[in-house]
Amino acid sequence: MQMQPPISLRRSLLTLLVVPMALAWLGSGVLIYVLALHYVNINYDRSLIDSTHALVRMIRSDSGTQELSPQVRILMENDTTDPNYYTIHSLHHGVLAADLDLPLPSPPPPVDGPPQLNSVVVDNHSLRVASLAVADKSSGDTIIVSVAETLRERRSLAREILIGTLPIVLILIVLVLALVWVGVSRGLRLLDPLTEQIAVRRARDLSALDQSLVPIEIRPLTQTIDALFARLRDLLELQERFIADAAHQLRTPLAGLRMQAERALADPRPESVRNALAHVERLSAGAGRAAGQLLTLARAQRSADDDAPTSVVDLAPLARACVGDRVPDALAAHVDLGYEGPTQGAYVAGDGVMLREALVNLIDNALNYAGENGAITVSVAAEPPMVALAVEDSGPGVAEEWWPRLGERFFRPPGSLREGSGLGLAIVRRIAARHGASVAFDRGHAELGLRVTLRFPARDTQSP
Repeated sequence: MQMQPPISLRRSLLTLLVVPMALAWLGSGVLIYVLALHYVNINYDRSLIDSTHALVRMIRSDSGTQELSPQVRILMENDTTDPNYYTIHSLHHGVLAADLDLPLPSPPPPVDGPPQLNSVVVDNHSLRVASLAVADKSSGDTIIVSVAETLRERRSLAREILIGTLPIVLILIVLVLALVWVGVSRGLRLLDPLTEQIAVRRARDLSALDQSLVPIEIRPLTQTIDALFARLRDLLELQERFIADAAHQLRTPLAGLRMQAERALADPRPESVRNALAHVERLSAGAGRAAGQLLTLARAQRSADDDAPTSVVDLAPLARACVGDRVPDALAAHVDLGYEGPTQGAYVAGDGVMLREALVNLIDNALNYAGENGAITVSVAAEPPMVALAVEDSGPGVAEEWWPRLGERFFRPPGSLREGSGLGLAIVRRIAARHGASVAFDRGHAELGLRVTLRFPARDTQSP
């Protein structure tokens, strides 16, 4: 599988800037041309108005003639590349003189008023026309003088300005990109202290990073790293706790197994070997049960963010099923095991496997302490906005002073004669915490035994 090349922040930023800069360069070219053409038109229009005034003065100096003098014609037609065109209209007599029949402006300019500018198309040529109306007092006529020129020189000058300006803008854009490259390179050096801080850490040093060495813009990243470090610390602590718990729980059964093996080897009589094997079977069963509880506790101690409950579980059929599965064990121990509550409708958000594990541990504890001919009642009650799951036994119970410590790992109340690991209620507490449930301890019926109650937030429907 071909690996993708590493991403370069400098190259990515430069790539992101090149396209906008290129578009900005093209846009600036359009804007420069439009502005240049605008100001060129202003200056050329002024020149065109000056030419119109000059032609009017020439006409008045040649008053009484119907034609322009040859000198005036030479002045008007001196530009062979882009000549000025003129037309002199008389409102009474029509065209008096012209080298191009320019249309009369509509509406006509006011007599002796300011010149009027407009654009016309004559013989497929775009022309800019300045028109001026003067009064002929001798004849009572009105003379309209129009001077026009093409737009060729205007556009040519605007293009020259554009061609002269675009390279300068391009150089400025390249300079900006170079400065961005240098700035990004210098900015990335601000991350060097953070890199060094992480590089010199020991493998098990998962403390928070020194935020004073980090730029403000990078702090969301470093805060995310700190959160990851915190989760890793929790996982390492959980792993170390599991190892310590396993060593604590398995040391005694393993020592007992070794002692029974030595006993069988020392006394090979069948009855002695059989007795030793019975002890081996009991110790191995206890070790297996302790290992299973340790694994369950480790799963229950995972961070709630790892697999938060997302499904909906009906506690009523779950409790009935657990009771049905443990009836044979209860009969063997001469214990009356029963269920009280609805057949369905006790919905909570949770993990069915973990909830079943909690209930199994509660029933195991009750079977251990109920005693022969005792009674155990598993009950479910919908008490909106809560759902209560309770396990009650008729055994000797636990003194109230020890209730706050019930659920601590390996804690067993003083005077307990039954074998156990002290992990059952710890598992129950942890599973309850993962499901947002509370755990309460109380006396059983008729002030006998112990009642353990878990209260879960209720769900209205079966759908998640």
